[in-house]
Amino acid sequence: MNKKEITRDQMIVIRVTALEKKQIQKNAEKYGLSISDLARQFLLKGHAWAKSSNEISEFVLNRKTLIGLANNLNQLTRYAHQKKELPVIMELLQKINKIFDP
Repeated sequence: MNKKEITRDQMIVIRVTALEKKQIQKNAEKYGLSISDLARQFLLKGHAWAKSSNEISEFVLNRKTLIGLANNLNQLTRYAHQKKELPVIMELLQKINKIFDP
């Protein structure tokens, strides 16, 4: 059976507070889903996946950047231990900290 042929004709009703409803709406927007789709995914699968891959792409990019920075920091640490040139390393570390703590 094709997904287009599936007719959802059954309803499940739950009661929530106004605050809970706002949080559910925010979560649905975050995933790019309707409240019904979000609830269906959580109830059937135990998790929800974002409709678009934008969040996933952004996460992968951030992860790669963080890994690159960690590698650079490790290289600088090794260099500092070999050459004993800590002032240069400390200056670079301060610049890195400024990037993450604006």
